[in-house]
Amino acid sequence: MHPAELSLREEKHVLRRAMGEQRDAVTPERRATLAKRAAKMFLELPEARAARTVAGFVSTRSEIDTDPLLGSLRRRGVKVVLPRVSTGLLPPRLRFHRAKRSELVFGIFGLLEPRPDAPEVAAHEIDLFMVPGLAFDHRGTRVGYGGGYYDELAAYVRAHPDATNARFVGLGFDFQLVDACPTGEWDVPLDCVVTDERIVRCRNPTIEEEA
Repeated sequence: MHPAELSLREEKHVLRRAMGEQRDAVTPERRATLAKRAAKMFLELPEARAARTVAGFVSTRSEIDTDPLLGSLRRRGVKVVLPRVSTGLLPPRLRFHRAKRSELVFGIFGLLEPRPDAPEVAAHEIDLFMVPGLAFDHRGTRVGYGGGYYDELAAYVRAHPDATNARFVGLGFDFQLVDACPTGEWDVPLDCVVTDERIVRCRNPTIEEEA
């Protein structure tokens, strides 16, 4: 492995560990309060108001709880879809299905996800994607868990000839927003980041940060 690649992997590993520990330290009560604040911020996005189909994610470990946000979107009449890791050969590896939490099953990585036979919505037909992560920065760079699933997904959707003008939005606690995330050539930037304190526009420099 090239020394630069090794250094990048080490930098990401250190940041993942630090953010994971900080996230784990948030109390359940505090976590619930911050999740509601982040949901309110997300719902104020013009993209969220206009979206007909939104891809959420099922919170795991100590991630910010998406349940309040997903519930609010459903009450608005938005079609909410959730990710499933596909074992198929064709990209993207993340597929999206309509499913309630009670209908989820454990997938290949032990995470809750829709069943393969749940109604599927093609990724290029989705208007807005919530993206989990361990760290984010103001450029839209993200450090996830190392699988590259969302980078692959964003590249696939943005290149698809029939895609909507989809937006990829990082969602996390405000302390997960750092000065700069280590980034490699395969990392695909987010359009914005939403936390419990602010909305950060990343790919459109003419739009100011919203607090």
